[in-house]
Amino acid sequence: MNWMFWKSEGQTKRLPGPKEPPQQVVNYLVTNAKMSPDLVWRLKAVAIPRSDEKDVIDVRVYDSNVTERNGVKVINYHSLDDHSALVIFDGWYNKVTHAVDKKKL
Repeated sequence: MNWMFWKSEGQTKRLPGPKEPPQQVVNYLVTNAKMSPDLVWRLKAVAIPRSDEKDVIDVRVYDSNVTERNGVKVINYHSLDDHSALVIFDGWYNKVTHAVDKKKL
């Protein structure tokens, strides 16, 4: 018998909150998107690991000042699902190979 009945078997882990963008993504934004390094380091990122690819992380980068002005409170990756206009970078990176790319729409 499962004594922790409040935890369902399919329950997922809690998603991480906003942090600084990963170094691989910062490098991509500075070199490929030609963004200012000073601007990039002021941005925030939310991430979610992919269930089908162990080393790949989906990441969204945004400006926290802009989201606050628009009344959007970013708690985790899914907070920006309905606010794609506020996302500066929506892509992925691989923790092992350090590859980074935008998501294909």
